[in-house]
Amino acid sequence: MRRSIQYITKKKITGISMMMFACVVHAQTDKPKPATDFTRKANDAVYNQLDFNDTSDFAAARKGFIASIDSGKAYSADGRLVVDESRYDFIKGKAPASVNPALWRHAELNHINGLFKITDDVYQVRGIDIANIMFIETQNGYIALDLLTNADAAKAAYGLIKKYVADKPIVAVISTHSHSDHYGGIEGVVNKDDIASGKIPYITPKGFYDESVSESVLLGNAMRRRASYQFGSKLPADEYGQIDVGLGKVFSGSSSALLQPNKEISTTGDSVTIDGTTLIFQVTPSTEAPAEFTIFLPAKKVFFPAELINNTYHNILTPRGAKTRDAKAWAHYIDEAIDLFGDSTDFIVPSHTWPTYGHAQSIDILEKQRDLYKYVHDQTIHLADKGYNKEEIADAIKLPDELGKEWYNQGFYGTVQHNAKATYQFYLGWWDGNPALYNTLPPVEESKKYVEWMGGADAVIKKAKESYAKGEYRWVAEVMNHVVFADSSNQTAKNLEADALEQLGYQSESGIWRDLYLSGAKELREGVKPTPSVPGAASKFYSNLTPEAIFDYWSILLDGDKAKGKEIAVRFIFPELQKNILVYLKNGVLHQSSVRTNVQADFTLTISKQKFVELITNKDKAKDILSSGDVSFTGNPLKFAELSSCFDPFNPDWNIVTP
Repeated sequence: MRRSIQYITKKKITGISMMMFACVVHAQTDKPKPATDFTRKANDAVYNQLDFNDTSDFAAARKGFIASIDSGKAYSADGRLVVDESRYDFIKGKAPASVNPALWRHAELNHINGLFKITDDVYQVRGIDIANIMFIETQNGYIALDLLTNADAAKAAYGLIKKYVADKPIVAVISTHSHSDHYGGIEGVVNKDDIASGKIPYITPKGFYDESVSESVLLGNAMRRRASYQFGSKLPADEYGQIDVGLGKVFSGSSSALLQPNKEISTTGDSVTIDGTTLIFQVTPSTEAPAEFTIFLPAKKVFFPAELINNTYHNILTPRGAKTRDAKAWAHYIDEAIDLFGDSTDFIVPSHTWPTYGHAQSIDILEKQRDLYKYVHDQTIHLADKGYNKEEIADAIKLPDELGKEWYNQGFYGTVQHNAKATYQFYLGWWDGNPALYNTLPPVEESKKYVEWMGGADAVIKKAKESYAKGEYRWVAEVMNHVVFADSSNQTAKNLEADALEQLGYQSESGIWRDLYLSGAKELREGVKPTPSVPGAASKFYSNLTPEAIFDYWSILLDGDKAKGKEIAVRFIFPELQKNILVYLKNGVLHQSSVRTNVQADFTLTISKQKFVELITNKDKAKDILSSGDVSFTGNPLKFAELSSCFDPFNPDWNIVTP
């Protein structure tokens, strides 16, 4: 049972021949192209699908405004501009033809930035990072809730509340879940020594640190590269480029830190009282993050839903890559939150986008987002049980109007198509059951065969230009991808694929779909531009990891071919941490153990964690470090060097749209 693919548009061009149109469109240039007539019509149709006269979101987004950061700019300690709100000042008035009007409206809302008072003692800073930071005023200070991506943005947010509300210290910090935009800026509001000592409570859900390491460290290189597409980090901010990522705005950022929490929450209903303020927690694992909780502030009737609730549909599987989320559990925990806190909730303050004000409005968004996640989940399983594959299901599911007409249920971040595929994968994996698709050829070899069988690259390009002239952009992108992977030097094919991706981006309601398409188009035209290195980044990276996390990272740095036939055992002793860890290479695999203290090592190094980080990030100083008075070793240091030689550093700019 199979449905045919439904392409975006199949209209005829009038007043100009198809081949003339194709020649005009595909002139050699690396500049963005204007929207085609097909894209203009597709975007104009959006005005009839949603209520653009509804301004209630704008009222909610502006409510309680106090002030924006001075000049709309924030700088790093070394003077780099890391936040520039004027970057998005072009987003106003009617949407240009190159932007989906619904996304344009949403981008306007996310550009309403600054410090906002939600209710007494509860404040939110929005628009200076992709995420929000919340401050709860206590008797003697503030609880900082979700710490943004980087220290400079968090510092700027803290500066706002100190300037316009009260100059008070931070008495506790909380990360609602294990994604870096909710913990990375922690050192902008507190000193890490105060977290390590327990002087300032750092509260997270159970499993937060391990899940953060798993996502941001072990898979960090792959995710960062994919995230550059998802968030359009190399795109200009303009009507032909990056305008919004659905959850908020993105800026260049600065230093981020992953610190170990000193208090974990593991049970729903647990409460914590900080400086006279009581918080109640709901543990929600395997929803938007593997480790996540929501928070209720009963004294103020405020519900902090982390990312279970946003003014957009979220992702069940983020395009940057992560563990697939459980849509059924997501809906369940929203339903549980209604039972736990619904009767007493007058404000919903999310970690992205703007708050919801009023009891009735709060229940409305809770119920309809609950049903959004459950509807797509249930209908995906319904169609899978009928024999449809994930691509067919993704094109088949349409939301009922009672869900699909709500602005907060639009796909500005996650989409029905993407989440249906993710839900299918969650239960059934990547394969659809067709044996012909079970062990297909690798992309380059497959593409060469396709192009050969279709009559060669010139014949495929000629037909693809005809399809482009009909507005069949999805198909053009797919077939040109084969030509590019068969011959990565074929710039004509790259340009045609880029043109198709660009129009798909212009039509996308999702900010990240737009970024993905436009980033691909840019690299097809211009090639991959190297990511600038940040001085001291490696040292910062290792400094914020436990030794165990560092050795886990080493295990995936290992090149299996280089490690073949080697057996090496190196022991690391960290006196100040009271840790003795054996790291050993055997059978092409790197292991670690803190219990095998009697195993004879080839080399044993006694060193502080700080000196260890200096050693592995500055090899030119290795001799001086090893000979310093507070470092000792026994055995053969060449064994450590031999182990290091098996590591293969990652390329941060690996190819995506080319082989």
